[in-house]
Amino acid sequence: MHRNVRALSRGLALISQLNAGGPMSVVQLARRTGLNRTTCYRLLETLRDEGYVTSDETNALFGLTPRVRTLSEGVSSRDLSSQAALPAMFGLLDHVSWPSDFGVFELGSVLIRESTHPFSPFSVHRSMVGRRRSLLRSALGRAILTASPPALRREMLEMTASLVEEDAALAKDRRLVEQIVSQTKKDGYASSVGGSEAGISAIALPIQGGGPVLGSLNLIFFTSSMTPQVAAARFLSSMRQAVQEIEQRWAAANKARGKVA
Repeated sequence: MHRNVRALSRGLALISQLNAGGPMSVVQLARRTGLNRTTCYRLLETLRDEGYVTSDETNALFGLTPRVRTLSEGVSSRDLSSQAALPAMFGLLDHVSWPSDFGVFELGSVLIRESTHPFSPFSVHRSMVGRRRSLLRSALGRAILTASPPALRREMLEMTASLVEEDAALAKDRRLVEQIVSQTKKDGYASSVGGSEAGISAIALPIQGGGPVLGSLNLIFFTSSMTPQVAAARFLSSMRQAVQEIEQRWAAANKARGKVA
């Protein structure tokens, strides 16, 4: 294992303190980071040479420059959502062994952003990230559809009808959509049996993101092994815990991103 670069860690600690507390003197920064003043001066001079820190010689204060924002601008909401989902998904895998996927609505269908299929002893697939699932036929899609407000739901269905040929008729079938939403709300989870692939069933829960639904988390199992009702009785509690963890991680990641911005 490679050794940590202490200078980098210390430099990031200074940026973190300036980001949280605004302009500070070297004395204040040394006290907050536990570094000696000489080390602080050297690191601050380096950061100033690189354009990340500015100094006010009159008041002897150091502060961050707008260039610091470039360190976070490349982080998209997609990156953050995946980072929030994966730890909880591995925790879920430890409890249930069956694989799970994290999906988000995109262009009329559900795009799988993260998956534990490669790590599950019960998976027949080793590559799921980047695959798409139906908004209406998959548990992932039904969870997102049901959790979305009516106005947004209509927009999603219109997009599906225009962009996803194999689902166009389903997206226009109001009675079918109402049945899906009603059943999902009644059950407390979304489910599908052979909706995406013959012999494969799934249950899923939506993940809230403080605004429009962030995505959904499913649990995949063989249709021959159990029904969605049995799977829900066994695993829904663990899935809810995973969803709660993802929502908490998502909120924390967005809060941290907002502070940097």
